[in-house]
Amino acid sequence: MPNENPRSKRLPRVLIILLLSALVATLVWVGGSTWLLNSQWLPERLSQIEGVDVRWTNANSLHPGRWEVENLYLAREDDSLPISVEAQQATLSLSLLALLRGELHIQALDANGIRRLTVGDIALEAQGQLQVKDTQLSRAALAVPSVSLDISQGRLIRLSDQASLVQDIQLRADASLESVTTAQIPREELTAELLSALSAQLTIEAQADAWDVFMPYLEALPWLTLDGHGNLTGELNLSDGELQHGSVLTLNAPELRLSVNEQRLRPRETDNLRWLIAEAPPPLHTAVGEGAVRLAVENDELNFSTQLIDVVLADTHPYATNTQLRLATSMPNQRLDQLDLPTGASLELKGDVTRLDMLDRYLAHTFDGQGVRLAGNGQIEASVTLRDAKPYHASLAIQAPTLAANLLDFTAQGSGSLAAQLSNEEAIDATLTFTDATLSHHQRTLMADAAITLNASSPLDPTLAQGNATARLTWQSARLPDISVLQTYLKAALPDPAPLQLLSGQATSSGRLDFTTEQTQGEILLEGEQLATRWQHTEQNGVLESNAQLRLAIRQAALDGTRLDISGSRLRWQVADRHATSEQLESILVLNDGRFQRNGSNSDGDKPLSGEFSLEGSVQRLGFLNIFLPDAHGLALSGNGQLFAQGAFRDDRLLAPTRLRVNANQLEVAFLDYIATGRGELTAQLDTSEQARLSLGIPHFALMRQDDDRPHLEGRHFALTTETARFSDVLESPEPDLFTTRIALPITEVPDFTRYNRYLPEDAGVTLLGGQASLTSEWLLDGLTAQGDITLRAFGAELALLDQQLKGDVELHLRLTEGDLETRRFNANDSFLRLENVFRQSLEGAQDAGWWVQLSMDEAQLEWGDPIRLTSQLRLGMRDTGLLARLFLARARQSDWLGRLLNVHGINGNAQLQINGERIRLHNLTLTGGPLLLLSDVTLSDKSANGALYAHLGALGIGVELIDSEPTLKVVQPRRWFDRWREARAF
Repeated sequence: MPNENPRSKRLPRVLIILLLSALVATLVWVGGSTWLLNSQWLPERLSQIEGVDVRWTNANSLHPGRWEVENLYLAREDDSLPISVEAQQATLSLSLLALLRGELHIQALDANGIRRLTVGDIALEAQGQLQVKDTQLSRAALAVPSVSLDISQGRLIRLSDQASLVQDIQLRADASLESVTTAQIPREELTAELLSALSAQLTIEAQADAWDVFMPYLEALPWLTLDGHGNLTGELNLSDGELQHGSVLTLNAPELRLSVNEQRLRPRETDNLRWLIAEAPPPLHTAVGEGAVRLAVENDELNFSTQLIDVVLADTHPYATNTQLRLATSMPNQRLDQLDLPTGASLELKGDVTRLDMLDRYLAHTFDGQGVRLAGNGQIEASVTLRDAKPYHASLAIQAPTLAANLLDFTAQGSGSLAAQLSNEEAIDATLTFTDATLSHHQRTLMADAAITLNASSPLDPTLAQGNATARLTWQSARLPDISVLQTYLKAALPDPAPLQLLSGQATSSGRLDFTTEQTQGEILLEGEQLATRWQHTEQNGVLESNAQLRLAIRQAALDGTRLDISGSRLRWQVADRHATSEQLESILVLNDGRFQRNGSNSDGDKPLSGEFSLEGSVQRLGFLNIFLPDAHGLALSGNGQLFAQGAFRDDRLLAPTRLRVNANQLEVAFLDYIATGRGELTAQLDTSEQARLSLGIPHFALMRQDDDRPHLEGRHFALTTETARFSDVLESPEPDLFTTRIALPITEVPDFTRYNRYLPEDAGVTLLGGQASLTSEWLLDGLTAQGDITLRAFGAELALLDQQLKGDVELHLRLTEGDLETRRFNANDSFLRLENVFRQSLEGAQDAGWWVQLSMDEAQLEWGDPIRLTSQLRLGMRDTGLLARLFLARARQSDWLGRLLNVHGINGNAQLQINGERIRLHNLTLTGGPLLLLSDVTLSDKSANGALYAHLGALGIGVELIDSEPTLKVVQPRRWFDRWREARAF
């Protein structure tokens, strides 16, 4: 077919040749690439790219630049940021042009069965898929525009120590990394560049350890440790290296352990200032319970929180159970490498506290180591905010059905609450409140059923706290079950033995005490009714029932016991009147000035006190002074009046001048056997350190014997002074030989002279019938010896001598010396009895008027009693013998001549006198005067006279025998008869 076109014949041949060429080329490519891929020649060529290591075992090529490989290992070898991927199978697409330029540019990487993905020191081992697109992987640059990761059963490992950080990971993530030049960039700068180029979204679920996951964010809180293993879940969104709002990472653990190490709670700027912690370890607090840890981005902040339930808190031993706890901290949300890790945190807890003594480490160091110590259990709510490793703000609230607190050896127990706050000024304020509480001191119950509140404030710094802590203790409606427990505290202020004893009774109290670390001040109110007390050494030696109100003002009291100021204290005391029990005798004492000090600290409790005092008030019981008075002198005081006292003492010894004065509305002073009463003044003063004197004066007084119910004597200017030159010995024991007492009764009126019949033998025949008298007396009592002068004057006194009545003036002067107060025996030498202007009273009228007689005593011994006993040698002087003759001889009264015969003037003589409780005996009587000699022995008893007398008058002698007051004359040899009569009665 010659007409056919030759070109039309060539075209099919060309196509066939092209197809055959393509087929041959394809066969060559397939065969060559398979050889290249499986001969490791290509991986080796790729690994020659600087900083890249590529390996696989089996591979085939789908088309140039895309390979299906097995056991892929792809790594970027760089000290700053090594990256590697190990996968079981992968589809790898590489840019051939980039390979020709010596660069590794991964167009796509789809990896299945990821064995390990490594970035830096962290390796991820998991099952899953990894997709990477347009990735540049070289030493000079790194760019991953798109990466997707979907894994399960993953495990995160730290390569440096092969520690397993996270297990059972399920992760879906999409991320992108913009191109970053990595050549010759330090690691810190490289990390910043990488984070600024990184964006990602991921969802994770895994099993992880809280320490490994979250502690890197808490490394700026060295005091905090977080442990526990649990389920980790999260949704994270990262843009340009910064977590975005809504990102959250949560760990739920069946047992989470949160630890706070107080030893590391200190500010960054110094290591010397620590929180209030125990000096002895362990200061570690642990919280163990079920909980969750959460890291989330909210409101431009990265918030970290830990929530625990059913928590057990412990230091050395558990102290709280069934507790809920939350720890939170936050930081400004910035790029991850620019995060300012938190230095502060907040902690909240709520639950049951079983050991309140765990708070002692924060409270007990104040007040010189005697701060608050707690015991008990209850419910607790607490929160604390820390900044820069220092507590910044905190609050604590405890409700305790059983609560005990100890402060300065005082212990309060009951149900109560504790509320405490730490302010921004680094000060702790705490309030401890008790209801139905008891307060005890050294195991002595002081108060019960009390409402007690303790407010305390202290700087956070323990060094400052030791000098600046303060506290206030208040109580209301408190009941003192037994006031006898206060006796111990009275001993510190009263002599020993104490004149006042608190025996029994209840009282109520309220008060306020403000404490600093060095001192306390405040006010204590005490009120009691029907308190049983006893005053010693007074007329009220029995038990008294009284009411009392005490306002104790404590202006200053040093906690170490060295100073005490109770100026302004006030005591009201009401005692029932013995004579009118419905009336109350009220005493009021005000301590205007009361400042005391002790040399030495509280540990030197035996150091004596020193101080100054000023006291005034009205006192109803002056008997408190009797403890200083000698019993042997019979001295005792009672009464009431206005009291003023001022003085000082050092080392428990009063200093001169110390003075006490009482303006007594009713003063009663007992001395010897007598009591003087009236309105007067009493002073007690210390003239020197050993010379003390008590003086009292009653301008108008009444005087009586202590056992005499007859009308009192009255007088003026009574004065009594007792003094000692050994006052320090008196304080130990008021022995009588330490005292000298002077008593003066200068003017005493005796309206009834008959009262002195008690001193005469009742049936001796000598009786005082009437008249008025005056008495002057002075006494000096020196230890157990006494001396005195007594002068009794009576004008117109009437007396009976047997059956005769006399009237006249009487003067008796007793000068008593060498007296023994125990036996009441005195030497009465130089005493005398003088009768003047005496006359007999008879039916005929006055007889023998103007007669006088004086009896002077020598060698006299007087025993003071009722009646008195007296033995004495008498010297007699009288006007004449007529009155005596007519007293004893009725015949002389009836016969004028006999009376005149026996009436001799100018008589003197002597005799021996004996007076006892039954008779008056005058014997060995000898009277002489002119021609008269009279001898006689007469005994007056049983209301009659018995005896004999002999009278010799000139040449005349006569004898008289008295038998029951009946005289019998003896005219025959009267002298012989008299001598025989006397001789017969000599034995």
